[in-house]
Amino acid sequence: MTRTAVITGASSGFGAALTRSFARAGWNVAATMRTPSKAPADFADLDSVDVIRLDVTEPESIADALTEVTARFGPVDVLANVAGYAQKGALEELTAGQIRAQFDTNLFGPLELTKAVLPQMRERRSGHIINFSSVAGTAAVPTMAAYSSSKFALEGFSESLSMDIRHLGIKVTIVQPAAYRTGFGTGLSGPASPMPDEYDPARTLLVSLDNYKPGDLGASADAIVSVAGTDDPPLRLSLGHGLHLLRGKLTAQLTEYDRWEKLTATTL
Repeated sequence: MTRTAVITGASSGFGAALTRSFARAGWNVAATMRTPSKAPADFADLDSVDVIRLDVTEPESIADALTEVTARFGPVDVLANVAGYAQKGALEELTAGQIRAQFDTNLFGPLELTKAVLPQMRERRSGHIINFSSVAGTAAVPTMAAYSSSKFALEGFSESLSMDIRHLGIKVTIVQPAAYRTGFGTGLSGPASPMPDEYDPARTLLVSLDNYKPGDLGASADAIVSVAGTDDPPLRLSLGHGLHLLRGKLTAQLTEYDRWEKLTATTL
């Protein structure tokens, strides 16, 4: 039986690349996006791909899309929560609304969509949730606090979720991409109240952190498809050139724990 993948944010970037990779691998694909008219033209040539409207911030849209998916393809085997964006700015430069909007898309959208597909996966004792985080979801970066915190939260949710549902035969994978040549960078949302005199030094630090060498988008999409729906997928999968940043963050964290271990011991 042909398996089915639901992909959010499929109009561009990783979502579009995943749509093509899953289709090439013989999957049925529900390529979901807020504006179906923006679907890549080549999707029309892929018989196993169905473009469906879905806005992850609208509960009714989620319900309607999943009804359409199951009517077209049957139950969902893989859910790839790809849709997201990055909000730039230090805390003082952002409004509360900008921060909430970041979490609505990057955290609560995947949470609600996952909750919507879990009953059918639980009933079948099978399924795979693939949540798109970022290198910045483990190694935070300056002037991107809203984005990093939304991805940190997504990672915590995903890790806890994996423990809740593994006995049900449902797997979870957290994807941690680094830089890629997609529209993601040009779609960054700017701060409402820029304070260049105060925070430009932090923005300079952001630029100096890494060379941001772009990864291979097609190969990365194929890598995800290669573990999708398998019996033993990774909980975390680093993609592109960010693995050294992730390792550096973990090493620095362990070093700090060691440095303050004696003080910790006084609290036992």
